[in-house]
Amino acid sequence: MKKTYKAAVIGSGSGGLTMAIGLAGFGHDIALIEAGKVGGDCTNVGCVPSKALLHAAAAGLDAPFDYVRAKRDELNEREDEEMVEHEQIDLIRGYGRLTTQSDPHVVEVTAQDGSVTEIVAEHVIISAGSRAVEFPIDGLDPARLLTNETLFELTEVPATIVLIGGGAISLEMATAFRDLGSNVEIVELQERLMGNDDPVVATTIRAALEARGVRVHTGTSIERFDGTTAHLANGVTIADVDKVLMAVGRRSRHQDLGLEAAGVETYERGIVADSWGKTNVDKIWAVGDVTGNTLTTHGANSIARRCIRAIALPLPTVGEPRVQANAVYSRPEIASVGITIEELDALPQSGRRRYVKQLADVDRGYTEDFEHGVVVVDAERFSGKILRAAIVAPAAGEMIGIFTMAIDHGIGLRKMFGQVHPYPSYSQAIGQIADEFATETYRSLPKEWWAMVRGRVMKRFVRS
Repeated sequence: MKKTYKAAVIGSGSGGLTMAIGLAGFGHDIALIEAGKVGGDCTNVGCVPSKALLHAAAAGLDAPFDYVRAKRDELNEREDEEMVEHEQIDLIRGYGRLTTQSDPHVVEVTAQDGSVTEIVAEHVIISAGSRAVEFPIDGLDPARLLTNETLFELTEVPATIVLIGGGAISLEMATAFRDLGSNVEIVELQERLMGNDDPVVATTIRAALEARGVRVHTGTSIERFDGTTAHLANGVTIADVDKVLMAVGRRSRHQDLGLEAAGVETYERGIVADSWGKTNVDKIWAVGDVTGNTLTTHGANSIARRCIRAIALPLPTVGEPRVQANAVYSRPEIASVGITIEELDALPQSGRRRYVKQLADVDRGYTEDFEHGVVVVDAERFSGKILRAAIVAPAAGEMIGIFTMAIDHGIGLRKMFGQVHPYPSYSQAIGQIADEFATETYRSLPKEWWAMVRGRVMKRFVRS
């Protein structure tokens, strides 16, 4: 007789592990299917090794890549052992795929030796993750090309490394490799770094990187390589390139999972799923990178928690997900939360205010000679409702939490006015922004109230 599980989870990355452990915590038997290493990209080729490299580089360790691999492998072994020994989780090693639309809750698992096992489950959760986007570059020796899947296997620090892309991975690795002594060049096709973030953030982090000796080339691309020389589209050349890290984005791993056979709807970014992980097929769910809805570990965990609740608890699936902040662990760090820049720009300017506080102007920045840092807050007039906040600071990933909580719980700048921040701290910039908002608002309450109302009315017209 075949064992029927409460759920079969395909993929043991951050979303998959959260699903398996969470559902097992409710007393359910779970099949966790993994073709690679337990922990997925985050543990093995993403968050953990990249942060370990940042630490090793900043600390000046003699063998930074050995340190990175040791930390990565130790965590992988610990997670693997936890899954193997878990009483209610069966770790099944192999490649899982759905089978037929007539019975979409049968998962076929193909092991490395070619043997096939069928898993039957009441629910199937797909958490197959994503992979790095790659494209060919004329003349580039494949031995010089790196992605996040090969980067941490380096044994020597490259003298010169080119980072293709101006997003989170490039900025973090630019920080690490400068600390390691490499010449670092960033090549970004868009006109600014962090193209999806605030332009003030982009100019601030660029200035910080360039002050450390990183060369940044925006609005251009690598046309070709001539030996070890990179030729850019704008005519600039980069000589003696040892390694090239391609970090231009991620692509969902939703192919070859039997989705079409099971009738699961997909689109160009992955599996179509709502904020609870629901797909169009009953009791088939998808969480994390495979949906294209999020490309972060905490994002996958957040949706996985909602998915666990939907499966394990007989409660209506209503309510919006918690707001999710983003963080980049460069030096200084970058963090943001709230609506996107595109959504912000679409709102009527008359109903909102923008506050920009340079951290060089707060006392902590003054005492530390900190030059390239900023807090940017966009808020609705009168109410102070926070629309978006962005921070470039030494601990931006920690500071953003105050805005994340504020947005989640409807706390605006008006209520944040008077909050006491430790002196001297970078968070005093937040207090100063709240003070500025209060000064502008309280001295003209009727005008600010009317501006808020007018902005909300205009917002409705924009949406329609």
